[in-house]
Amino acid sequence: MVQLREFQTPGPVLTVVGLITGVGVTGIGIGLVARNYDDPFAAVWSSLFVLGGLICLISYVGLILGKRPQPGLRPPRDTTFENEQARYLPRSANPAAVAGNIVYALLGGWFLFMGVVGAVEDSWLWPVLAAFPAAYFLGFLVLRVAGRFRSGSVWLTETRIVDEHLGLRREIELTNVKTAYDLFDAVRVEPEDPSSIRYKRLAPRLWCARLVPGEMLIQANGLKGGPEGLAAEVRERAVAAQSEPKRRWWGP
Repeated sequence: MVQLREFQTPGPVLTVVGLITGVGVTGIGIGLVARNYDDPFAAVWSSLFVLGGLICLISYVGLILGKRPQPGLRPPRDTTFENEQARYLPRSANPAAVAGNIVYALLGGWFLFMGVVGAVEDSWLWPVLAAFPAAYFLGFLVLRVAGRFRSGSVWLTETRIVDEHLGLRREIELTNVKTAYDLFDAVRVEPEDPSSIRYKRLAPRLWCARLVPGEMLIQANGLKGGPEGLAAEVRERAVAAQSEPKRRWWGP
């Protein structure tokens, strides 16, 4: 089986171009805001350039840092999960996720501010138009604070694998695991029967991670041991669970 482990990161030239673009767009935005300071509504729209430049810079920095090895990952530990002995694998926050939170806050705050200023300076239509995008972007932050949209963790119990990530819970019985292998920053768990994977949304559908029926792809970025270690442990547990002698229904 071929395991893809190579992925592209921005080279020196693209890094410089990205940073210059972000700084340049931010500078243009600051100039436009200063030019339209006496017109609040025009200043808000001019600040869109500042917003775009900042998002470009933050996203680029998050992308670069997110591809680097993360020091100080939290180690796995033995615990009890839903009345079962389990190995708990906490998923540490990725710099890219932190950058995403900042971007959501900037976008949601801008739409909220634009709606308020638009209502005061121009028309009641602006808060109506801004309400949905403001609620959408700020909703990510609210759900993160509430613990419903987060990086989550992985539990390996004696009978199943449970993964919670970005508002979606996926689980499968070890006896239904065909194999597991690392793929980029994730571990793909192949089931004997796709219908054996169970799903539960922890966040509303609009904010929840994409649900793909029959697929269990565990994001291993932020897990101690990485995708290779997780895949090996899943295979080992699956083989052990499937090789246990089955008890007869009429007794031992």
